[in-house]
Amino acid sequence: MRVELLYAPGCSSYKKARNTLEAVIAEEGLPVPVELIEESGQVDGSPLVRINGNVLHGSPVLQHVEHVRDAICRHWKEITEHPLSGLR
Repeated sequence: MRVELLYAPGCSSYKKARNTLEAVIAEEGLPVPVELIEESGQVDGSPLVRINGNVLHGSPVLQHVEHVRDAICRHWKEITEHPLSGLR
């Protein structure tokens, strides 16, 4: 599973968002690293989470921690319960 934190150049809150995201992943006991992705197209300045290529729209990490937690757990469950489902 790939988890990315998208942030704008000069963003001052991405470090706090990264720490929050890493804490959520650690609390769930998942062996998933967080990749930092600086994107110049990031307009509003709030860091966003992308899981397996899909951005969690409307869910800046610092404002919607439980939504992010649910999405991470759902994706993890999908790949661990049905690891070969994408090969059909």
